Amino acid sequence: MIITFGSINVDFVYEVEEMPQPGQTLLAKGFRTEAGGKGANQALAAARDGAEVVMVGAVGNDSLAEIGLQNLATAADISRVARVDEPTGNASIHIDARGRNMIVVASGANLSASSDAVEEDLLQRANVVLMQMENDVAEVEKLIHRASASKALSILNLAPAFPLSEKILSLCGLVVVNEDEAEALAGWLGCGASAAALSIRLGTGVLRTLGGDGAEACVDGDEIRVTALPIDVKDTTAAGDCFVGVLASALDRGLPLKAAMERASVAAGIACSRRGSQSSIPAAGETDRHPGLLALT
Repeated sequence: MIITFGSINVDFVYEVEEMPQPGQTLLAKGFRTEAGGKGANQALAAARDGAEVVMVGAVGNDSLAEIGLQNLATAADISRVARVDEPTGNASIHIDARGRNMIVVASGANLSASSDAVEEDLLQRANVVLMQMENDVAEVEKLIHRASASKALSILNLAPAFPLSEKILSLCGLVVVNEDEAEALAGWLGCGASAAALSIRLGTGVLRTLGGDGAEACVDGDEIRVTALPIDVKDTTAAGDCFVGVLASALDRGLPLKAAMERASVAAGIACSRRGSQSSIPAAGETDRHPGLLALT
């Protein structure tokens, strides 16, 4: 079972030819509203991959809350999602003709989410505790401490990048970063940005996603590298979250790290080939049947 402590947002998605520049007004080619947030995206990706998922977070007492929870409600246990007076978190997402995105997030209710909602009995039953950085940092740190004393594998997706102490990071079983986040983390730590360099410095496992170049990891001195699917990129909005969620799901059911990374890479590739946030995340059967995964098995 996976506990996901994380953000729940509503995404306002604008499709544009090029990204807007300061002072510029553009007319969007398309617009849609979707459920999103790193925590919710990763929880949904894990659930669609077959994992039992408990989502812990917070939404507002507003009309956006139902949009933010609409997909999770059918796939995960949301009984520990609090209703608070702050507005439901939301994000403005611009996607250009090449599938690249720029995102601005208003945290709202996410900063009111409490890790105390993860009761001790639930924590002791979990195989994986999955966290990101779109909630109050102190609450994330509290849960990292608690998870480190349990049997669960704690996975921290350091996104968006925020300077946590080396002591806190070293308590995580696996720290997941993309290339930009790895550079930021390396700057704070004064070391190289590779998974191996970060892992050696922190004394814990580190996984770095590399976009079209796949992903690399280093755990206990063992280095792993997997490739990405060759795909026609339509939209990268939730691809990173899809990778992390499917990775957690695969580890939850006992797959070795390399096999989990390969599965996550295929699922993320499928997500990139579709438009949408949570709507792009594949179900387990789609990943199972994909030629990219079948070629690895």
